[in-house]
Amino acid sequence: MRAFAISYGHIHGYFSIVVCIFGIISNILNIVVLTRKHMSSPTNFILTALAIADMLTMSTYPIMAVYLYIISRPDCEGTNHTKEWMYFILFHNLFIITCHNMAMWLTVALAVFRYIFVCQHARAMTMCSMQRARMAVLIIVVATIMICIPNYLMYTVIDLASEQNNTASCYWIIGSYIALNNPSYEQFVRWLFGVVIKILPCILLTVLSTLIIIAMHHAKKRRSRLLGMVKRASDHDHASSEHNRTTMMLVTVVLFFVITELPQGILALISAVNKEFWDKVYVNLGDLMDILVLINSAVNFILYCIMSQQFRNTFKSLFVGSYFRPFFHKNSSQNGTHYSMVKTDTTQV
Repeated sequence: MRAFAISYGHIHGYFSIVVCIFGIISNILNIVVLTRKHMSSPTNFILTALAIADMLTMSTYPIMAVYLYIISRPDCEGTNHTKEWMYFILFHNLFIITCHNMAMWLTVALAVFRYIFVCQHARAMTMCSMQRARMAVLIIVVATIMICIPNYLMYTVIDLASEQNNTASCYWIIGSYIALNNPSYEQFVRWLFGVVIKILPCILLTVLSTLIIIAMHHAKKRRSRLLGMVKRASDHDHASSEHNRTTMMLVTVVLFFVITELPQGILALISAVNKEFWDKVYVNLGDLMDILVLINSAVNFILYCIMSQQFRNTFKSLFVGSYFRPFFHKNSSQNGTHYSMVKTDTTQV
């Protein structure tokens, strides 16, 4: 594990910077597209909040990567880190953990809203209103910060020279006084991180995704029987197909979270039980788990473009030239003047 950590560490800084630059730009594009007036819906509001959380997760990482992996190195062997840089690294670590946890629970909220829309369609208008979407985002932001408070107290910055009687000063991040003198507190924080912050959201997302897929399958069978009795059902069928594509896009976003986050939660849970596992396995896989989080935060734009026609059309209308705007079409009024109309297929959820 140590050999792998050293080998991958040589490329991690460059790789993470590329992913972060792409992710920050793509999430800005997500925000611009999803906040257009005709895109307004409770689901898109949560997706916008998710894009902001993902962008913030990656915002400080390039600075950290340039300093710790390119300019210097992530240890004190032959490198004298200053107090200011170490406090920035500590802030960075706590900041991205908080933002990414917000992103995870926003994804849970997204799955809940879509589940209600698919399985309780008649009640979706009231249960999944814009006001409730705003309330859900606010609750997640506040609750995440509160849940992360124990993690904020876990670490501190010290000068290793004073601890090891060395002449060269090198500041580093170690366990805080509370963590070092209370082993049960450190174990509690790792259980909190492994279960509440990682595994529990993944379980909820997996269950909700399964229920959504089952409900879609039953709805498809019912629709096939109904359409067999109706001759002129092309418009209804097109709308249903659009809803299904939107639902599958959101399910894909959810499952991608599960694939990248569940292994980390399991490793964190084992580390809470076995300190040796933490030192020999979890710490050495830290960079690999970081890059998975970054890729997860950057990939949604690609998924939206592949799976959502409405997202693609809106993106083209905003950023691509008129020759690539197939959903714009000319209409003539009675006096011969021309105007443009935008075709949008929107839903309330």
